[in-house]
Amino acid sequence: MLSPTVLVDRLAAEKPNNVWMKSPITSAQGETHWEDITYSQLKNALDAMSDFIIQHLGPGSPDEVVAYMGVNDVRYPLVILAALKAGYKPLLPSPRNSKEGNLALLKTTKCSKFLFSAEFLPQIATLSVSMPSLKLEPVQVPAVDELLKPFTPTSATPKGPASFSDHETLMILHTSGTTGLPKPIHIKAGVFATFETITSIPTPPGRTSTHCSLFLTRLVLSVAPFFHIFGINFLLRSLYYQKPVVLLPAHKPPTAELILECIVKTNPSALASAPSMIEDICRLPSGLSVLSTLDFVFYGGAPLAEACGNQISNVTSVYNGIGSTEAFFFPTLLLNDPKDWQYFEWNPESGLVMEPTEENPRLAEAVIKRRPDEKYQFVFWNFSELQEWWTHDLFEEHPTKKGLWKFAGRLDDIIVLSNGEKVNPVAFEKIVDGHPWVQGALMLGVGHFQAGLLIEPSSDHQGDNREEFIDKIWPLIEEANAEYPAYARVWRSTVMLTKPEKPFKRASKGSTMRQATYKLYEDEIEKLYKEQEVVDEAPSAAGQSIAGVQEVVRKAIRSVLGSRAAKLTDDANIFQLGADSLQALQLSRILTSSGLKCNAKTVYDNPTVSQLTKAVSVSETSQQPENIISREERMSAMIYRYSRFPKLASPPSPPKSPPAAFNVLLIGSTGSLGSYVLKELIDTPEISQIFCLNRSSNAPERQQKSFEDRGLGPIPSSQVHFFTGETSAPNFGLEFPHDFASLQQQTDIIIINAWPVNFNSPLESFEPVIAGAKRCADFSSGSARKPHIVFISSIASTLNWPAVRHTPEDGNEIIIGEDWDPDNSLPAKQGYGESKHVAASILSNALNAGHINSVAILRVGQLAGAAEKSGVWNRQEWLPSLLKTSTTLLKLPSSLPSPIDWVPTDLAARAVVDLSLSSHHSSTSAVPQTFNLVNPHIVPWSLLVPGIQEFYAPTRKIEAIPYADWVDELKGISPTATDEQIEQMPALKLLDFFEGLNAAATAEVRFATAHAVAKSKAMAGLGGITGRMMRKWMEEWKF
Repeated sequence: MLSPTVLVDRLAAEKPNNVWMKSPITSAQGETHWEDITYSQLKNALDAMSDFIIQHLGPGSPDEVVAYMGVNDVRYPLVILAALKAGYKPLLPSPRNSKEGNLALLKTTKCSKFLFSAEFLPQIATLSVSMPSLKLEPVQVPAVDELLKPFTPTSATPKGPASFSDHETLMILHTSGTTGLPKPIHIKAGVFATFETITSIPTPPGRTSTHCSLFLTRLVLSVAPFFHIFGINFLLRSLYYQKPVVLLPAHKPPTAELILECIVKTNPSALASAPSMIEDICRLPSGLSVLSTLDFVFYGGAPLAEACGNQISNVTSVYNGIGSTEAFFFPTLLLNDPKDWQYFEWNPESGLVMEPTEENPRLAEAVIKRRPDEKYQFVFWNFSELQEWWTHDLFEEHPTKKGLWKFAGRLDDIIVLSNGEKVNPVAFEKIVDGHPWVQGALMLGVGHFQAGLLIEPSSDHQGDNREEFIDKIWPLIEEANAEYPAYARVWRSTVMLTKPEKPFKRASKGSTMRQATYKLYEDEIEKLYKEQEVVDEAPSAAGQSIAGVQEVVRKAIRSVLGSRAAKLTDDANIFQLGADSLQALQLSRILTSSGLKCNAKTVYDNPTVSQLTKAVSVSETSQQPENIISREERMSAMIYRYSRFPKLASPPSPPKSPPAAFNVLLIGSTGSLGSYVLKELIDTPEISQIFCLNRSSNAPERQQKSFEDRGLGPIPSSQVHFFTGETSAPNFGLEFPHDFASLQQQTDIIIINAWPVNFNSPLESFEPVIAGAKRCADFSSGSARKPHIVFISSIASTLNWPAVRHTPEDGNEIIIGEDWDPDNSLPAKQGYGESKHVAASILSNALNAGHINSVAILRVGQLAGAAEKSGVWNRQEWLPSLLKTSTTLLKLPSSLPSPIDWVPTDLAARAVVDLSLSSHHSSTSAVPQTFNLVNPHIVPWSLLVPGIQEFYAPTRKIEAIPYADWVDELKGISPTATDEQIEQMPALKLLDFFEGLNAAATAEVRFATAHAVAKSKAMAGLGGITGRMMRKWMEEWKF
C-alpha cells in the first residue's frame, strides 16, 4: 500500500492550493475565524514535524512506538503522519483515560517515547514519575503556527517508507477500557487501503452507501477527537478523497453554541458528532434553523434521542453510523424512508449477520463473517487469524420492515444506574459467588438509583430465613463493597433471594443468563425498589431503655457503614469514617422503621452513636437530656483549642514593603472557584509563582480537566506548581520536608480556599480544616516573609445576625457590615457557617498575638455559574436543585425569600485576586480586614421567572406558585419519597435548608459592599444577574 506520507507529497505537487483542513484561529479578544490549510502547507508542516521528531528522538527502529497526546488540532494528523515518516508507529492514548490505563498501554506496547502538546505536561509528568521503569522520554511538540512557517528540508529530514505491506501496523489505538484497562489495537495498512476504496463498495440496485455520502460530501465539520477511530475517519477522508474537514477551536470546550458558530462561519455541508452534542444543539432556539443549512447530520457512538432526531429529520437528513476500534466502521446503506433514521441496513458486502441471542430472542448480536472477497471487511486486516468477529452489539429488528435493525445495547455486563454511573458487576458477583451457601449472584440496578443484589441460594439453603441467610453471607458482601465506589455499594435492604421455583436462567454451558434472569424477576425487582428499603433493618426501639436505644442506633450505623464500621466507636463521627448523604438518608429510614423519630438532619446534627442516641431518645421521650452544651460554647471551645498562641517576647516586626511580584500558595485549586482563581492568578502580572496545595495526588490531571471543561486554556508549568498534602497535617502532609521549607521561604500570600461544602454536617465534622487554618497561621509565623493570609469565608458566618442584632427600631432592612466581629452567636445555625466563623476567629487571634502580620476575611455569598467563561454551575447546589425539582413538579417558586445578590464564579475569582493583593498592600490593621463578596446590585427572583418558564415551554409548562406553597409540595412528598423521586427532585435532600430559608425571611437582609467595591475593580464593575446569564446556566444544566 502506498504510504500516506507519499500521498501527501503527491497532493502537494498536484493540488498545492487545494484546501486540506480549515483550522480555527482565536484572537486575544476571543473571536474565532477559520483559516485554510492547503496541501502545500500540509507537506511543509509534515516535513517540519518529522524533522523535529528526528532531531529530538532519532529515527525509529522497526516497530518502535511513539505516543502522542495533545489538544484536538492539526498537530494530531501531523504527528501521526510524521511518526510514520520518521520510522515509528504512532500510539494515540486518550487523554480521558486514567493514569493506570495509559501506563498499561505504554507498558504493553513497550513505548518509552512520548510527544505531547504543552497543555498535557501535567499528565505526561505524572506518567513519567509513576513508572520509572518505562524510562519515558517526553518531548513537547511545537505550536501550530510554528509548524506552518516555511520550512526547508535538510539532509536529516526523513523521507519515510514509500509503501507498507497490508498487514503492517500503521498506528495503535485502543479499546475504551469500560470493563477494565484499555487494550491496544494495531490498525494495519490494509485498513487504510480498504478505506481508499470504500466509496466504490457495491450496493444493491438503486441503493447508495452511507459512507459515500459521508466521505464525498463537500466539507464536514467533525467534532470527533483524532485519538478515536471516529476522528481518524476524517483524517483519511482528507487524504484519500481530498475532501476538507473543519475543526473546532481546541482551547474551547465543544459546546453546542460553538458548533453553531462554526457552521455559520464556515458553511460546511455536513456535521459529524456524538449524539449528546447534537441533542444540545436541538435545545437551542436557533439550533434547527442552523442545522437546516446542512445536507445531513451524521452521528455515531451511541443512540440519538428520538425527539431530537425526529426534529432534525424534518429539516435535513439524519445519518446513523456504527463501528468500533477493532472493526473500524460497519458498511451500511442509506435508508429509503427518512423516518427510519434510527435504524441500520447492512450492506451485503459487510458480511454482517444477525445472530439471535440465547437470552432474548427479540435481540440479535451483530457478527461479521469473513467473505470470500474480504475487500471491504476492515476487521480481518486487524485480526487476520479470525473467520468471524462477534461485535457484542445488540440490535432489535424493525417490527414491519425486515432487514432494518435498531441498536439495543451491548452484550457486556455493564450496569448503568439511573444517575448515569456505570458499574461492572462481575467482580462483585464473583466475590459473593465464593460463599458455599450461594449458587449464584447477580447485581441489580439497571435504570435505578442504587445497586442491589439478587442471590440464588445453594440447594441446601433454599427457603432459609432471609435475615439469617444474609447475616451468614454479609461479610462477603462487605468485602465486595470495599472494592467498589460509594455509588455502587449494595445495601442490606437491596439484597433479594430467589424463590426455589424460579432458579436463575442458565445457558447450555452453565453460565448465568443475565437478561433472562432479570426478566424472570422483573416484578420482584421493581417491588424491591419501590418499597421502603428499611423494613426489618433494625429491631423495634419501642419500650427500650436508653441502653437499648443505643444498641439499636449502633446496629443501624454498622449496617449502613458496612466494612468501615470496623473503626466505629460510640464517639466516632460517621462522616469522617466515610458516610455520605445517601447513607444519612438510609440511616434515618432504618431508625424511623424502628419506631424512632429521625430524619437526615438529625443524623447530620448528631453524627456519633452517643449523640444520635441522645437525639432520638429525646425525640422519643420528649425529655431534655442533661448537660446540653450550647452551640456558642462548642464554638468557643474549638476556638480556644486552636488559639493557643504564646505571648511573644518582642512585638511583631512591621510588615515589609510589598515585593515587585508575589508568590501565592493557593490551598484548594481544583474546584470551581479554585480553578477560576488559579486562572486569574496566572493572568495577573503582579503574580510570579503559584503553588497549588491539594489533597488529591492526581491534582494536576484534575486541574487540567477542570481548565478544559471551563475553556480556561493551558496551565503554564513554569509558573504553576502542584503539591499533594493537607493543611491539617504537620508540614501540610507534604512527602518531602524540604518542600514545606521551600514553600515557607517563598510564599507571600496564602489563599485558603479548600473547605468542604455541606450545609447538613455539624461543626465537629469540619475540625480537620479548622485545624488546617491554625497550621496556616503557624506557617506564616515561621516564615521570614510573614505571608499575608486570605481566608475564603462565607456569609453563612453572619446569617444569624438578624436574630441577635436586629431590633424593631431598625425597621425591616438589616445591613450586615464589613467589620470583623468575634460574636459566636452570629453564624447561621449549621456547622458550615459555624466552622467558617471559628476558623476566622482563630486567624484573628493569631493576628492579635502577633504571630501573623495580616489577615483578610472574604465572606463569599452565593456563587453562581460563570458569566463570561464556560463551566457548569454545580448541579448539586441549592439553586440547580430547585430548578431540577421544579421541572419535575412543573411548579416553580414565583419569589424567593432571599435577594438575588449572587456573584458569577468567574467574576468572584477576579474579585478574590483583587482583594488578596489590595489587602496585602494595606496590611497594617490590628484586626482582620473583612469584605462581603456579594453582588451590590440586587434583582428580584420574579424578574427571572418568566425567562425560566419560556426556556422550558417547548417541552413542559411550569406554573409559578408562592414559595411557601412550593415548600409545602416538597414536605408532602418527603416522608414517602423513593430514591428515584429524590434523584428527580433533589431539593428533597435540602428540605431543611429551603424551610429555613423561608423562616429566616422576616426582614430584608442586605450586605454592605462599599469596602470590597473600593478595593476591587471586579467588584466595582459587577452588574446584577441577568436573564441571559440564567439562560446560559439552564442550557448547561440540561434539566
